[in-house]
Amino acid sequence: MREKKSKTHKVFRIAVDARPLSTPVSGVGKLIESVLKGFSSDKDFEFLLFSHRPIHEGYSELLKNSNIKTVIGEGAFAKKGGIYFALYLPFQIRKFEIDLFWGTQQVFPLFLPNKIPGVLTYHDFVAYRFPETMRPIARLQQLFYLRRSIQRANFVLANSEFTARELQKYYSYPKEKIEIVYPGYSTKEIVKRRSAPTERTKKLPKNFFLTVSTLEPRKNYQILWKAYQALKKENPKFPGVWVHAGKAGWESPEFLQEFQEAAQAQRLHWIDSATEEELQYLYSNANLFLFPSIYEGFGIPLLEALAYSLPCMVSDLEVFREIGGDSCLYLSPDSETEWKNSILEYYKKPRKFKKPNLKKFERTVSAEKTKKIFSKLLKLK
Repeated sequence: MREKKSKTHKVFRIAVDARPLSTPVSGVGKLIESVLKGFSSDKDFEFLLFSHRPIHEGYSELLKNSNIKTVIGEGAFAKKGGIYFALYLPFQIRKFEIDLFWGTQQVFPLFLPNKIPGVLTYHDFVAYRFPETMRPIARLQQLFYLRRSIQRANFVLANSEFTARELQKYYSYPKEKIEIVYPGYSTKEIVKRRSAPTERTKKLPKNFFLTVSTLEPRKNYQILWKAYQALKKENPKFPGVWVHAGKAGWESPEFLQEFQEAAQAQRLHWIDSATEEELQYLYSNANLFLFPSIYEGFGIPLLEALAYSLPCMVSDLEVFREIGGDSCLYLSPDSETEWKNSILEYYKKPRKFKKPNLKKFERTVSAEKTKKIFSKLLKLK
């Protein structure tokens, strides 16, 4: 194993598939950011962020860490993320002395050198469980890479116990080669903001319930939209207003247009690509947090909402119960009526939820687990 020598210590170079960090803040990007922050100024490791585009400003804090550097692709093969990953990245890696490759999107490039150990972070099995919620081309790309990558992996970091069970179910992957590494959060970043940080947050009403994620079919916002419309129609004086924070992803054009028109008419408020400060303000001032998704491998917005002590109503998913325990109200993702009635009942008579225990989700725990796996594969003492 090649090692970078210095006067006082060895430095092991980790190549990171950093493409998710080139777009506005998302769940996968936040997971990568969370783990990397846990290695801040760690003298044993250097991380090279490989991406087809520059790192998005939403992750700019990462670049202040002395052990993080970027390697941005150039030329025709770097214009599209998929082409970059398939053709450009494998050869770009060969220009550096890489000790380990971290596949942050649960896939490896096809021509990853065999002598480089590979670790996969696994997020979900959407391509198998809910293929209809993905873009056809994205699903085909996933299916092409997934099985090849899991066979190549030296170790897998699963983002939840639920995902770990799915790994064993779909791939019969050895349990002893899986570690649960939650998308950790830092208590220092749970900042209560009472003053609106931007013009668009200043325009928000006093009473609002919050959703946070990309707009895409799997998030099931069509059910919530129907419930919200019915609630407003049946109760004209209902005080709560829906505020959504997140970028537009792949969603049915008809629903996306309807959602945009509702936001323009201020029947709801859409904070597109919210900044960290805006999210802090939204979590600090919302009455209620909702998450109607039909499938998740984890659920970072739920963890964040619980960390801000928000009352949470979420879909009755196995992984949400893993996160929230008995600190949430669980609803059927298929029942418009159940969502409508539960929201109305809460606003009429707010209920208290049990305080969650979030210790195992703290970033220091996640970073330490990841470091142990990296160290084991690199035989670092």
